[in-house]
Parts: sequence; structure tokens; C-alpha cells
Amino acid sequence: MTRPTSRRWRLVALVAGIAAAFTSRGEAHDPVAVDVEATPYGGRTSGRLPPSGICGYSSGVGTAFAGLGVRARLRVLASADDRTRGFTATAQGAVERQSNSLLAPGSDGERDVPPDQAMAGVGLGFGYDWRYVGFHLGVGARESYAYRVYPCAASRGGRPGCDAPDNYHGAVSLYPDVTLRAGPSSGVHFDVIFGSYSVATLLRPGMYTGLGYTTQGGYELVAHVGLQSTVANNYLFGASPRFDLSGALPVTDHVLLGLGVAYARGELRDDFDARASVTLRFGP
Repeated sequence: MTRPTSRRWRLVALVAGIAAAFTSRGEAHDPVAVDVEATPYGGRTSGRLPPSGICGYSSGVGTAFAGLGVRARLRVLASADDRTRGFTATAQGAVERQSNSLLAPGSDGERDVPPDQAMAGVGLGFGYDWRYVGFHLGVGARESYAYRVYPCAASRGGRPGCDAPDNYHGAVSLYPDVTLRAGPSSGVHFDVIFGSYSVATLLRPGMYTGLGYTTQGGYELVAHVGLQSTVANNYLFGASPRFDLSGALPVTDHVLLGLGVAYARGELRDDFDARASVTLRFGP
């Protein structure tokens, strides 16, 4: 059986290799541009763990997280003077440390929560941006909590001398990552997202709409509203309303700084997270 740590680093190494290939290609060919973004982030989320049976519900947990995400985006430009249009290929990954605590017991009095651990998510996609419409089609993969296990159970009756706690198996779940844009690529535009719109949400995908303003020079202001998945492996199990505001500011022709904040209304409490990013731009 593949150890979770080995599986996690293989996912991250795959994305890093693709990102390196993108960067070398962007330096060798014009009009090809490459953006490489690093994003530290942190916050908290909450929700119910996957149910252990057909009826009832499992423990409610709160999860504090802090992580680092990296995204590489290659763009074959329609024009060397406009980085917002053309074919795109994107590889991204994130690793975060999660710390879990009990917020509410389950329907049968369960008080089990997963141990503190590192979790990872990756994504790969392709798309094309025209002047007034664009699309991105891809797939994401994330580590999440699957089903509950009972190491001391003898048909749930218990075994004498066993004191190992009940726990949750980890699992890698796949999800579609789709973005549709309507409106000018440089100007005010409307987005529909099914998946992840930031490396900070690779482990918490969902369904979102976005309204933003982008310039050819890299200035950007975007608001997202939607539903995000929480701690379970089911895509929208226990989904929470999420509100996000982010922006980007070019400090030179080749360096952008970004900042984002978000609020999520969970079933058990209010949650929040924040992120900052540095993007290096290669090519025209």
C-alpha cells in the first residue's frame, strides 16, 4: 500500500515538473508567456465528517489550516501586446497543515476527529481566452476524509484490551475544474466556476460565480460568491456559502503582488481565510 506521505509528494512532484517544463518553454519561444505564482495562505473551516451510516450524522469538526500553493500558467498569446488572450495550460498544487478539533458530537454521541496532518491538492487544465469569452477545462485531485474505521470493533461490539481510537481513512478524490468567462478579457467580466478558482481552494472546491475587472497590465479586482465543500470527500457534502474578494497589483513589468480574503458561513460556526501571492511573469 502506498504511504500517504509518498502519495502526497508524488502529486506535488508531478505538478512541479510540469511547472518547470512550462517555464523553460516560455523562455525559449515567443509569443509564449508564463506566469509562476506562489501563494501562502491560512484560515479555518468547519463541517460534518462523512456519515458512518445511512441515518444520522457524524462529528462536527473545526479545521485550522496553513499552507503554500504554487501555480504555473503557460499562455500562447494571440498577440504579443496582449497577455490576456490565447491558449492556456495550467498546473497547480498546494500542501497545507491541518489541525482538527471537535465542535459538536455526532448523532450517536461520536466525538472522534481526524488527527492533525498534512493534506495536498493538485490541478491540471487547459483553455482558451478570446476577447469576449473564455473557458478553462481541467481536473483537480485532493486528499480528504473518507469513511470511519473502528480498529477495536468486533462487529462494533469491541475487543477486550484494545484502546485504539476510532478514526477516518484518508482518500484522494477527483473533481472537475471548469471556468467559463463572459465579458472582455481586459475589462469587466463575469465568471462561472465549478471547481477551484485559487490554489488556496484546491482542497475546498465548490461552485462559484465571479465578477471582476482585469487590465492588460495585470491590475485585477475580483469578487466570488458560491458554495465550498468542507472536510468530507463528497464534493458538496456539508457545503458552506463562501464570499471572497481578491486583487492583484503589478509592482514591475514582471512581478505582481496579490491579496485575498474570504468569509464562509458554516453549519456550526463562521469561518474565514486569507492569502497573499507573488507572481513572476516570463515572456512578453
